[in-house]
Amino acid sequence: MKINGIKQFRKNKQGFLLVDAMIGVLVVAIGLAALAALYTYGIGVMVSADRQEKAVQIASEKIELLKAADGHSSSDIREIVEYINKEGNNTVTQDGIEYQINARGGDGSLGNNYPGESELYLVRVEVKWTDPKPQVLDLQTYIRTKD
Repeated sequence: MKINGIKQFRKNKQGFLLVDAMIGVLVVAIGLAALAALYTYGIGVMVSADRQEKAVQIASEKIELLKAADGHSSSDIREIVEYINKEGNNTVTQDGIEYQINARGGDGSLGNNYPGESELYLVRVEVKWTDPKPQVLDLQTYIRTKD
């Protein structure tokens, strides 16, 4: 009697090994799909950070160009702003991405608190690009002038 019971038990268990294997494969497949999605997201973030870094470099170069007017007159600042915004100088293309540059500054003094000292002017450089949605980076600084 006992032997027949064991044989019957084994007969009923024959399909379970296949079901266990299919469940294991399904769990591994879900895990691999999650890893692939995470990897893809990480690559996208890395590319976006690289483009943002390039925008910072472009804006920094233009800010340094504006800082060349430090100690000069506000009209010198306005000339440099016009030069940066001039057609041909206001677009940079790197790695197939077009960065639009817009500079502002030299229009109004922030004044000074110390008699005989130079006045301060706010200057800003804005860089726009599409990655795939529109992105904007805005850097600003203050420039000391003699007027």
